[in-house]
This record gives sequence, structure tokens and C-alpha cells, in this order.
Amino acid sequence: MDANVDGPMPSWASGRFGDDVAGLRLAIQMGLLDTESAMLESHLAGRSKHKFAAGAARMTNQYDRIAEHVLDLGIPGTELIKPGTFYELVLVHNTILCPYRVESVDGFEPGDKWPKKLSLVMRELFALTDAPAPRWIADPLVQVEGQELLLRRSLADLAQRDPRPGLVLIPYEMNMSGLQRAWWGQANLLDDAGNLQWVTEKSLLTTGAESRIYAVPNQRAGDNFASGDLPEVALSTRSEAARATGTPPQSETEYEAFVSAAEDNEH
Repeated sequence: MDANVDGPMPSWASGRFGDDVAGLRLAIQMGLLDTESAMLESHLAGRSKHKFAAGAARMTNQYDRIAEHVLDLGIPGTELIKPGTFYELVLVHNTILCPYRVESVDGFEPGDKWPKKLSLVMRELFALTDAPAPRWIADPLVQVEGQELLLRRSLADLAQRDPRPGLVLIPYEMNMSGLQRAWWGQANLLDDAGNLQWVTEKSLLTTGAESRIYAVPNQRAGDNFASGDLPEVALSTRSEAARATGTPPQSETEYEAFVSAAEDNEH
């Protein structure tokens, strides 16, 4: 898939990133494409019917690859933020860039709710950053459903900056077919359940996907995919109820459970 750099630049992004907006948009696109490559290559190298290696590669690379491409732009003031979990986030133009995966729904934009359980790290990131509309929490010590939310030291220091950093969300769709679509925009966190209020347009970063072809070494003449007899492949059966309700195959269920558990463990 090629980076989609066509189309008008969203006004909110131009206002926030100024003359660097085009370079940043391309850097985010390339970071997501590198994440796709890392995910698919890990799955091939793992030689497993399960997708755990791919899920782990996507989770870590989504942050590292975007940060790498943004840092390469050499924009003054760009830095890495350590929120106290397994990843780092890049801050550019006093704005934290936060990618996260959403489920693919044909024809629809990302929803108005965080796609999985809202982790403590994400609550704190929403708490410390400036919000374009009224906030649902105070700073830096807040009350959420009877529980106090105290920012960890690395994030509390950010909350003391003047002006406070902004937060740009980067929801994207990615599966074993590759990167499908990606957006960027700003939103408020409305409550502890993860409901969001988008206060800018959800602007497309990428659209569409194409198949990737991986070279197979030491192929002999005539040994192409169309030669020889077709192999007998054992197919697993699924119940009529599972097919009717759209219940995913067991391998996909295990993969999603693995990804969800890892991403939610951010305390």
C-alpha cells in the first residue's frame, strides 16, 4: 500500500503543526506502513497458524515506527515521552501523537468510544493534555467515579508545562491483509467508560490496501503456484449458529484476546 498524501490538508492540523504539517502527515503514514511490514514479516517468520507474533509486533511498532519517522524530520522541540508503560510516544509541536487500532467496519469512520477497555495510561494522557472543549476531569489530581486519579511522575511533569501539550489521536484499521485506513484528529474523553467527543474532523491519512508479494528463495523453473497437483487441505468446520452470528474462528478469537490483554495491561 502506498502512502496517500493527496487531498487538502485539514485546517485543524495546519493550525496546530504549521509549516511542518505536510511532513508530519507523511511521517505518520510511513510509520503505519512500517508497522504493517513488521506485523506481516513477524507472522511469516513465526511459522505459526496463530497470530500472536503479529499482534505483538503491531502493538510495539505502532509507537516506535511513527516516533522514528517523526524524529527524522528534525523539527525543533520534538521529544520522546515515557508514560511508564512498554512504549514511548512522540511529542512534536507540543502535541503527543497517540496511535491505536480500531476494528474494520466498511464505510464507517472510527466510533465515538475507545475501542477497548480504557487503560490507566490513556486516562492520564487525556487528563494532562489541553482539551479543545470542556474537560471531564481536573488536574493533576482528579476524581473519577469515587476514585482518585493521580498522574504518574513522568506525566505529571508534562501537565505542568505552559502551555499544556495537546493530544492527537491516530485511529487505524489493520489486519492480516495489511493497513486498511487511518485517520487523525482530536477528541475529548467524556467519561471513564471511554466515550469520546470528536472536536475536529476525523481526517483520512490513508485509504485502501493492496496485496504484498513476498519473494520465495531458490525457486526452480516450473515450481510456480500453478504447477503440480492441488494439495488436500483439511478444513475445520463451524456450526451453523457460529456462521449465522458472525462468531470468528477460534484462532482469531485467541489472537484478539491476546492483543486485548496486552494492550489493557498498562498500569
